[in-house]
Amino acid sequence: MKALISRLLYTREFRNSLWGAMARGLIRRTAKRMKYSVDFQVDMLAVDRPHYAWCMLGAARLAKRLGHDRISAIEFGVAGGNGLAYMCDFARDVERVTGVKVDCYGFETGQGMPEPEGPYDLPYWFAASQYKMDRAALEARVPEAHLVLGDIDETIDGFLESHKPAPIGVIFNDTDYHSSTRDSFRIFRQVKNRPEHFLPRIFMYFDDVLGSEFEMYAEHNGQLRAIAELNAEQKAIRIHRNQNLIHQDYLPYRHQIYYGHLFDHPNYNTYIGEGRQEAIEDRLKLRT
Repeated sequence: MKALISRLLYTREFRNSLWGAMARGLIRRTAKRMKYSVDFQVDMLAVDRPHYAWCMLGAARLAKRLGHDRISAIEFGVAGGNGLAYMCDFARDVERVTGVKVDCYGFETGQGMPEPEGPYDLPYWFAASQYKMDRAALEARVPEAHLVLGDIDETIDGFLESHKPAPIGVIFNDTDYHSSTRDSFRIFRQVKNRPEHFLPRIFMYFDDVLGSEFEMYAEHNGQLRAIAELNAEQKAIRIHRNQNLIHQDYLPYRHQIYYGHLFDHPNYNTYIGEGRQEAIEDRLKLRT
């Protein structure tokens, strides 16, 4: 019976039903008293931003296997600040569960979106000055957040030198434009000279790769075009959509999680299979 109930909870039909909404509400209301695991709450979508939470937990666990006790999480495109605020709040859960601290950075113009650079920026959908930030309110809400203000094109190149971040393990990209997404990728130009500021594999979330019939996102515009261009222009870095969540159709964010592979990172080949590989090998042993 327990296994049957567990399978039911993880179906798309249940998650999208009134019963699923009621279950998520019940989990939220009783979380402190029942002391559910953080992973259970995230997997049940009973947190505000399960996609942010999933990436942050994954990056922290990867970092721990690589011997790090601190990482950085970056949000490109802060807008109102709800995402950055959630990152800072959830960082406490990440540290409690994994022992890894998370420093949270937010890149934002402070004045809303810049002018579109051209047709690849979807100017039929996005416009200058949209999504302005209330800086004073955000800084009061999350004083521990590190804001990097200005156009990404102007702030990205000096970021590692000026902030000296712990290894970057998570990047949430909500810059909307092709041009801004493309410029954010310039942070990877410094992997070879400053590998200490990166994990060898990075959990990434792209907000603007799914949308309505009005947005019409595709490989030839917006964020998807920026990803394709990066992958085509060099071999040291590859960004690709995950292959481990896309079949789990109860996760609404499954098609927006990507991974960044930094092949030239000195720790890329460091073995992290302890425990899991042994368990897999044991299951494959011939039974007599």
